[in-house]
Amino acid sequence: MIVDAHVHAGPPKYAPIERYRATMAASGIGGAVLVQHLGNSDNRYLLDAVRADPARFAGVALVDRADDAEAPLAAGFAGLRVAPGGLPDGSGAAVFDVLAAAGAVASVTGPFADVVSDGFASVVAARPRLHVRLEHLGWFRYQPGSPDIHAFDRLLALAELPNVSVMWSGFFANAGTPYPYPDARPYLDRCLAAFGPERTMWSGDWNRAGLAAGEYDAAVELASSSWGLDGAQAADVLGGTAARVFGLSAATEGAR
Repeated sequence: MIVDAHVHAGPPKYAPIERYRATMAASGIGGAVLVQHLGNSDNRYLLDAVRADPARFAGVALVDRADDAEAPLAAGFAGLRVAPGGLPDGSGAAVFDVLAAAGAVASVTGPFADVVSDGFASVVAARPRLHVRLEHLGWFRYQPGSPDIHAFDRLLALAELPNVSVMWSGFFANAGTPYPYPDARPYLDRCLAAFGPERTMWSGDWNRAGLAAGEYDAAVELASSSWGLDGAQAADVLGGTAARVFGLSAATEGAR
């Protein structure tokens, strides 16, 4: 069963969940992780979507203050979207303590330099009950001349921490070449070797601006047929890993 690990949905910025449901049916997507977009800490729309179909949807909320971190988790969200340095209120690692206590997921944004910093690695290592999902390969930028290229080994070093997983996505924005993003492939191969398929997940970037007809299906095809994954690897990357990390038990059972 295919699970898209990073989907934005809900007005006014994104299409309603009903439209994504139709896309799921047309593209063979069995489940999704609904992620609140940056700048919006009103999580009610996503919570309603998750509660309406918890077998197919998990949710990641966004909060601005550490004092607000526990409520979304108690309400049913699987995790929170967090920068490597914590929340905008300046509370530092406090939100990671909340997530660790709940055994929840930190869906970590960029910038890449902060993701691969020694300070962030220390935060993660000190909290083994916390699971960290690195969005968009740590927000890595593939373009020639990007300073991120010289620090890619530091991203791979995070694979030494068993509570870190990585997401393949965002190529339309971060790769230096258009579909099928050939400049990304060498980095994905190294990432897969470091993290393994059991800690690698995928998103087709359904919510990107200007998504043309057929592009979402092409993203599924690229991951399933063009990146050299064998059957067991594809089962993890395209669904099993996200299902396990975010608690989509029905999707996990469907993939067996």
